[in-house]
Amino acid sequence: MGEISPRVEWNPMRAFRKEDEEHLWFHDAVHNNPPISPMGSSVYHWPWGASWAAEEVSFPNSRGFSYVLYYGRIYPGVIQIKDEAEIRARARIFDEKIKERIDNFPKLYAQLVEEWKRNLEYLAGIDKSKLPLDKLLMVLKEAVRISKRNWALHFVMQYPGYLAYQNLVEICKKYGIEERDVRLLLQGFPTKMYEVDRALWRLVRRARELGIINYLIEEKPEELLSKLEKIENGRIWLNEFNNFLKLYGKRTQAAVFDVMYPTWLEDPMPVLNTLKTYALRGDYDFEALDRKIAEEREKAVQEVLKKIPEEEKAEFLKALKNAQNAYPMCTEDHNFYVEQWTYAELRYVILECGKRLAQYGILKDPNDVFFLTIYELYEVLEELIDDEKIGALHMTLRVRPLVEERKEVWKKLHDVSPPVVIGKVPETPVVDPIFIQTWGLTDEVIRGKVPLEVTDKLYGFPGSPGVAEGIARIILSYEEIDQVMPGDILVVPFTTPAWTPVFSKIKAVVTDAGGMLTHAAICAREYGIPAVVGTMTKGPRATKVIKTGQRIRVDGTNGVVEILK
Repeated sequence: MGEISPRVEWNPMRAFRKEDEEHLWFHDAVHNNPPISPMGSSVYHWPWGASWAAEEVSFPNSRGFSYVLYYGRIYPGVIQIKDEAEIRARARIFDEKIKERIDNFPKLYAQLVEEWKRNLEYLAGIDKSKLPLDKLLMVLKEAVRISKRNWALHFVMQYPGYLAYQNLVEICKKYGIEERDVRLLLQGFPTKMYEVDRALWRLVRRARELGIINYLIEEKPEELLSKLEKIENGRIWLNEFNNFLKLYGKRTQAAVFDVMYPTWLEDPMPVLNTLKTYALRGDYDFEALDRKIAEEREKAVQEVLKKIPEEEKAEFLKALKNAQNAYPMCTEDHNFYVEQWTYAELRYVILECGKRLAQYGILKDPNDVFFLTIYELYEVLEELIDDEKIGALHMTLRVRPLVEERKEVWKKLHDVSPPVVIGKVPETPVVDPIFIQTWGLTDEVIRGKVPLEVTDKLYGFPGSPGVAEGIARIILSYEEIDQVMPGDILVVPFTTPAWTPVFSKIKAVVTDAGGMLTHAAICAREYGIPAVVGTMTKGPRATKVIKTGQRIRVDGTNGVVEILK
């Protein structure tokens, strides 16, 4: 195989080219740290949705995002608008559209959810296994179209949601209120992602009520289901467990935007491992937590109101209401429908195509389909539709060695540490708030000016307030999540929405990547635990310095992590 080139050619349309060196691209370590599969790289639709939405709302400064592949990783980049006249013209349209959407956010978001659900239930209702190849190809293309559409809807509401949040932050600044304290004003609202975690805890409670809790604790997860089938109360619990999977199982705990990973519905082992550690913890009083978080929010609102002159309170309260309406959707709610459910339905169609190709002998295993791109899959299916015998003959000769070569490259790419940014860094400081809030890409990070000296203290963004001491648990990939035990302090490169169930059993969280609006920070605030995020923005990565088993102190109020011993 020789040395692996950074310009991995399994998706030539996205390979990093000479011309791309004139633009700034950043590694999206917050969402896709491992190398993405060839299929995943070709159905990576959030940049498409961002651009569609940017044009729909006439976002003044950019036309959304594009992306390239570098060492098999996703590197997005902003499609900037530099013409000042065009920026001013777009700003006038943008301001009008965004104001209307912020003021009517609940109604518009409800309509958006209905379309998301309608799109996805349509795909879920099709029995792909019974479709002839030509109809299966049509459904595949429809699944791709729906994925793009769902991402477009996602960003159409992200723009007003983010602006509602930023408007509240700016108003609070006038009264000396820091952004980290603004989060208290927005916490404690229900989302679909937290609904999943509560449903998991209900399953643990039901196991205790049915007298089978010891099975969850003592049995190996891979043997648990068969053991429960043999007892009456076990069968009752299994029925409830299967109903849980029907409602919430179309999600993965692996890389968020890669369709190659199985969902809980296909492989429930991650759920069973989570239930085991929940059972070991004992119980979790979500009702008390919800009351505590809501009380903290209302107390914070009253404290802010004391600082605001009477004649200016109406402006603040309107901005607060708008931000509270938008914040749950912009932080966690969309993950249930788009990042998880949408990619699950797309995966199911692609996997059915893989099963067909395996039946023809074109693939050794149905899962090998994820080492083709979507365009290559279209071509193989079209060849088979034209003539099954000749199509299978020609495609077997080409596809099998191609897949094996790519699988080998993909494995080797896991050992490569990709750079934070590639391409040309702008001469002027990079101060884009989205870069900083979501990805933690401060100007110092982009220019490689972060000090890397190792000491017993690490610094990052104060993601969630509070102080906690405990034993560190270093987790570097989704395969290791089941190692997280109750009371651990989780130290990770990043977290994704698929990791949300972990937060109800840990003391605190520390991440290498991300900013104040990253998933780990948002989740930690909702679960009332301290978080320091984005240590790579201030110094070394936490996962490179801290070792599993060390005792550490996490100060989420000030963004400091201290190694105690």
